[in-house]
Amino acid sequence: MTVPSSIMVECPVCKQETLHEVLSGKIGGKAQTVLESTVKCKECGHIHHCVLKAEKPVNLPVVISWLDKSRKSSLALGPDEVLSVEDEVMCGDEQIIVTSIESKGARVGRAKARDIQTVWGKRFDKVRVPFSVSQVSKTFSEHILAVPDEEFYVGDILKVGRHEVVIHSIKIKDKSLRMGGARARDIVRVYANIVRKTSY
Repeated sequence: MTVPSSIMVECPVCKQETLHEVLSGKIGGKAQTVLESTVKCKECGHIHHCVLKAEKPVNLPVVISWLDKSRKSSLALGPDEVLSVEDEVMCGDEQIIVTSIESKGARVGRAKARDIQTVWGKRFDKVRVPFSVSQVSKTFSEHILAVPDEEFYVGDILKVGRHEVVIHSIKIKDKSLRMGGARARDIVRVYANIVRKTSY
């Protein structure tokens, strides 16, 4: 960790928290990160010494799944930060959604970072949208990848696999839609028919 160029601390002259330029400083500490520095208030110019303490972040092991594969990564959080199932977080350069948390040997809905043993999540920069496509008397399954907030509407015509299809209903978590639309992140399954080509 490097010494910052400026910090927000209380100025003894201004009697309030102001931005200070760090003139010199060093970082140490084991259980905590301790910054000892000489700083200059950017409001009044007063120079003084200050010591800042912050608990070091904890690195949580994360199992990230994507389609039919999974891999291990890690997530750094402050010890008292609370993580919940369904939270969307950045893990490295990937956006993930938390699907499960293990704390003190049990699966929980939320916990402080200091109490978490393992986090499970899935990549959330893209989601898999399953389709059931009907063609005359047979139905087959397909899927497409979409960004989580992409919307699909009943009546939309789009390319799925090798076929052009029209959406006739959309199933979300608690109901089926026969009109309107839904975001990719909320869709359980899309039902569609192959578009018939009319020749003249």
